[in-house]
Amino acid sequence: MRSPKTFIPLQKSEKSVSGAMVKIKSTLRQINIDNPVVAMGMFDGVHQGHLALLSLLKKKARQMGGESVVITFWPHPRIVLEQDSGELKLLTTLEEKTRFLGEAGIDHIVVLPFTKELAALNAESFISEYLLDDLGMKHLIVGYNHRFGHDGIDKTQLQALSEKYHFTYDIFGPTMVEGIKPSSTVIRKLVADGDVGEASRLLGRFYSLKGSIVGGRRLGRQIGYPTANVKIDDPLKLIPHDGVYACRVRLLGKEYGGMINIGERPTVDGRSGQRSLEVHIFDFDKDVYSEEIIVEFIKRTRPEIKFPDINSLKERLKEDEIEVRKILTESRLRF
Repeated sequence: MRSPKTFIPLQKSEKSVSGAMVKIKSTLRQINIDNPVVAMGMFDGVHQGHLALLSLLKKKARQMGGESVVITFWPHPRIVLEQDSGELKLLTTLEEKTRFLGEAGIDHIVVLPFTKELAALNAESFISEYLLDDLGMKHLIVGYNHRFGHDGIDKTQLQALSEKYHFTYDIFGPTMVEGIKPSSTVIRKLVADGDVGEASRLLGRFYSLKGSIVGGRRLGRQIGYPTANVKIDDPLKLIPHDGVYACRVRLLGKEYGGMINIGERPTVDGRSGQRSLEVHIFDFDKDVYSEEIIVEFIKRTRPEIKFPDINSLKERLKEDEIEVRKILTESRLRF
């Protein structure tokens, strides 16, 4: 029985990404695509390994006179299947993932609603009903460690299905980045540990958070370091380890350098258990409450510290600023 097409917060649309129009859909039915060349997966992070696979996808589509199609899923299977979903944090929100896929030059992005019914389908049924009957797939690119279908399939079984249903396929990877295989799991651990520099190297871009600026206690302004308090848009988004970071800020259509503190603000609030994200934006002095902000993490400079008093905190912030400005200069970022 076909999995019902339940609602997700993304319907058929077209978005302009870096000057190109990418088509985003939530169903495979009634899609008119010439010679679809398909890759599937969660693509959390859209990291260097994913980007290498997407490069092959686009190349194969050109060779076959077809169009590239990425099929991904939402919500995350661990949430639907209740597999430690309370601990799940993701590198990319759905909006970020589709944006990064579009920036990679993919023609079509399909976000299938992941349901228990879909999870129960075996690989042959998914290929036959979804990829062939609905989409008309001509070629499939599979990551070396990707599993799909309730039963999963190995290379021999995929070859048999290819011959039975008359489609071709490639098995891709693994990709290496300076001796390391980039994976979403590895990058999540790096971010959770605060190693945003290594995480960014495997991602191929700075790890970032998007949110909105909300009101705070304005203590930072009183000690000469006003901060924007950031509320993250998606509760599933992975926030880096507590501490101070050099960062780049995208706000009001411009870029700025800055430093962000993540943690409980122990000098001010004690150990409250409530994490906050407060970014001090260099050379910036505007009222930006409720504005959208993107913070890109460049390097963690120190852990969060409980200082004996506010003056000690102020003196350390001066040292932090000197160090962070030096990091930004060495990173050759222009603002």
